Amino acid sequence: MSAQKNVSGVLRGIDHLVHAVDDLEGCADAFRRLGFTLTPRGRHRDMATGNYCIMFADDYIELMGIIDPDLPDRGLRDRMAAQGEGLDRCAFAVEDVDVAFTTLSAAGFNVNGPIDLRRPLELPEGEVEPRFRLIRFDGGETRLLNGFICYHDTPEITRRPEWLIHANGVTRILGLVAVAADPAALGAAWARLLGADAIHETATGITMQVGPHCVEIARHDAVQAMLPGLSANDVPAIDRMLAMRLAVSDSAATRDVLTANGVAFSDQADGSVFVPPAATGGTVIILVQEGY
Repeated sequence: MSAQKNVSGVLRGIDHLVHAVDDLEGCADAFRRLGFTLTPRGRHRDMATGNYCIMFADDYIELMGIIDPDLPDRGLRDRMAAQGEGLDRCAFAVEDVDVAFTTLSAAGFNVNGPIDLRRPLELPEGEVEPRFRLIRFDGGETRLLNGFICYHDTPEITRRPEWLIHANGVTRILGLVAVAADPAALGAAWARLLGADAIHETATGITMQVGPHCVEIARHDAVQAMLPGLSANDVPAIDRMLAMRLAVSDSAATRDVLTANGVAFSDQADGSVFVPPAATGGTVIILVQEGY
């Protein structure tokens, strides 16, 4: 049996998207103005980085920045220096982290893990410690998305009911948009991991289906056709992730929150709401009415 057939169902979807910035507290304030509920601040044990998370029922957004510059950061500062702020990594969900590692290893993927990760979280009642297990792809198999696998050993800690309610009505991640000079070549590489049936050519590039999530990769010269609200100055010169698509329960209410909080946005012809990268710290956000 081919490696593709062995592993095409291992990734169950996007677990979370990492939005990396220089100023973590400023970014947190910006996302609160966007109408998101943020968890208390966490920190990565023995690392330079801290984070706030924006939780949904099945996926989430992680806002990450440097809070202790004297500690190691797993390359975050170098990546931000090379590509700027914004979407930095895409974490994928799996049903069973041990089975995923065994299956990927047997199929010839260069994976490392499962790696234990603990993230102290500062709650009013005291510190708690969510636990995760990660699998790294060390052979370049997740190019452009800087992808890895994240499995939650303690999901009950990070999915408190009050953290799942957002004033802007966002309910989940729909997918992400990236730009690349040669989307077709990336699609051919990703087909080994996702399966050929998950990759589809489009007029602007390709789409890749990962469980319920859609990854759209556009050519640099075609991304403005995909995202009409994007200015030419905001089209990256390098291959990188650019935007996240999020579902909202009531787009009219979403517009009201953004307007009340003084957030710049534009209405798109397809009914979505476009928030430019200047309002978020480097990432475009497209808000789409659920079921539209």
